[in-house]
Amino acid sequence: MMKIKTYVASNMQEAMYKIKSDLGKDAIILQTKHIRKGGILGFFSRSMVEVVAANDLAVTQTPPKRPYASNGLLETVPPVKPATPTSKDIQDIKKDIDEVKDMIKDLYFNHGQRSPVLERDFSPAFEMFYKKMMAMEINEDLIKDILSKVSKVLKPEDLKDENALFTIIKNELISQIGKIEPIHLTDNENVIVAFIGPTGVGKTTTIAKLAAKFTLYDDKKVAMITADTFRVGAIEQLKTYGELLEVPVEVIYGNDDVQTALNRVKGYDLVLIDTMGSSPNNKMQIKKVKNLLDAINPTDVYMVISATTKGNDIGDILNSYKELNFNKLVITKLDETRTYGTIMNAVKMTSSNLSYFTVGQNVPDDIEIASAEKLAGMILGEYTYV
Repeated sequence: MMKIKTYVASNMQEAMYKIKSDLGKDAIILQTKHIRKGGILGFFSRSMVEVVAANDLAVTQTPPKRPYASNGLLETVPPVKPATPTSKDIQDIKKDIDEVKDMIKDLYFNHGQRSPVLERDFSPAFEMFYKKMMAMEINEDLIKDILSKVSKVLKPEDLKDENALFTIIKNELISQIGKIEPIHLTDNENVIVAFIGPTGVGKTTTIAKLAAKFTLYDDKKVAMITADTFRVGAIEQLKTYGELLEVPVEVIYGNDDVQTALNRVKGYDLVLIDTMGSSPNNKMQIKKVKNLLDAINPTDVYMVISATTKGNDIGDILNSYKELNFNKLVITKLDETRTYGTIMNAVKMTSSNLSYFTVGQNVPDDIEIASAEKLAGMILGEYTYV
């Protein structure tokens, strides 16, 4: 029985290997053509070869000659005429080919419905920006989503205009980053902000910078509370900042101290709370922080992440701390890296809003309200903090 199959491979050599392995060495090629396959939403697709092959088709056979008959005369057997494929065989081949063509047409149509540019050849400029985002370690699924949205607003000429393409992609990145939400104070309101995160990300220094900003520049009454009684020197560090800024510092050694500390800072505009850091793998320590936050009931919980943290590690950290219900992100040590895509990954993973960037150790100068435009520009290589 004849067997017809369609094979797709990177090149003809690979296709022939698949065909011979599957249909045998006597398989024959019925049709060969080049197609484009894969890529991201039609962009960066690879050129591949599609081959329709079959086996069990009758082929020319030349029977062996017998050099001498029994009577001594040379005897030859007339060659067997090659069998001609039946009309049914031909119809089956045509049907198989038509099905493949229909599949390709459907694929083209469905892509075309999503965006008029999906089937156009990508430009070197478009590919350049794609590679930049990959180099910045943005999650690949997120890149696909960004490019999908960008493709819907692209004009044909934009694909080859690097400046126009830069603007469109940057605007989409800004849109994906979303709203920036720093600390917002209102009159006659006691705002309590807690800061959480792993060890070594700069929570204490960040709190000191914010205390200085709101005290020196915004003329607000600020108090600080520390519950970080595990790290050597943590209490002394925050108290030193408090003395320099003339800001009171309360210490919580256990949940029994929470209400006493809060009562002492009740009349302040802003209360900044430093919590103990821990490894994302230390579930018990994270649970202690959660119990502390439940006792304090802060206005907002800010997750502090270092920009130098590797992409996979950021995912682990955010997943480990998600039970603490943080809703804002502070990105520290932005001056110590040139890979900014992980910040965007963090925003999208948590649906949290960016609040602040810190770019050094100087108090109070090296902190600023986060900027979606600045982050998008850094991702696309417009500039760096280094």
